[in-house]
Amino acid sequence: MENLADLKMETNQPILLLADKLDIPVKQNDTEEKLFFALAEYLEQVIQTDFNKLLGILYRVDVAEEKVRQALAENKNQSSGQVIATLLIEREQEKIKTRALYRNK
Repeated sequence: MENLADLKMETNQPILLLADKLDIPVKQNDTEEKLFFALAEYLEQVIQTDFNKLLGILYRVDVAEEKVRQALAENKNQSSGQVIATLLIEREQEKIKTRALYRNK
């Protein structure tokens, strides 16, 4: 799994898409780091208050629970929100690449 420093995106598009899907208030001109931490903070709150909502988010974004468990076990030095945010961003990046690939064919 990549960490925040390794998540080099050409734009903030994956995080902005996630923020829109999850109704997280962010500004389009926020830095990538600020967007990431807003997403991570939101997820941390969901983890603590509504685990079923977290499962719904994982399902909606298409991240396997097993992948989350493994990432959490491997990244004990990061907050759970940051680990899950990274997984969600990676998945959203994959979707963007797949859509672009099929759009160009």
